[in-house]
Amino acid sequence: MATPYMSKQPVRLEDPSRRFDNTLNPEYESFEDSGGYGVRTKNLPTILNFPFTPTISVIQSANYSSYDLTHTNFQQRAFDSSTNMDLNLTAPMLVRNEEEAAYVYNASLFLRSAMKMTFGQDRDPGMPPPVLRFYSHGIYENVPCVIRDFTWNLDSDIDYIETRDSGMRIPVQNMFVLSLSTTYSPENVRENFSVEDYLKGKLRSEGYV
Repeated sequence: MATPYMSKQPVRLEDPSRRFDNTLNPEYESFEDSGGYGVRTKNLPTILNFPFTPTISVIQSANYSSYDLTHTNFQQRAFDSSTNMDLNLTAPMLVRNEEEAAYVYNASLFLRSAMKMTFGQDRDPGMPPPVLRFYSHGIYENVPCVIRDFTWNLDSDIDYIETRDSGMRIPVQNMFVLSLSTTYSPENVRENFSVEDYLKGKLRSEGYV
């Protein structure tokens, strides 16, 4: 049975580094493009698909300093900085069979791993968490981001599916809640960003939001 979790979706997270590969590794092109059968591919990013449309809240703000003068009714504001945009996702992850149960578990494992640095016996100990890329409905393209927090509840009032290989029980209805924070390198901002190009939409494919 083909599962939408293994086909590239309009809302997804990608890890170009593939440092935390597990069974989310997109070794298969979309089932539709391959006539119903997965086609092995290489050198693709790790992809976490959200096939059931998540709710996405976008938060962006600007910081202003206040000049508090004596005997005034109003304070003057001076622009200080604009903050990086934060995105909050509430994503349903539905499970209909063992394959999808395994995917949802590995998705949770990937998200938790992407908030940790390599350590100890890892191949490159001390490396910080990877910078992911966020895609959403063509509005946000290639947005560099890091995961700030992740919540997954195992609810008591729904059914569970047990996987035969691992013996784990995964809820048939799940809700992944995660916060992403955009991040850009100083060199990239210095060489590529301008408000004029931003207003014209020229930087959308570069991940500026």
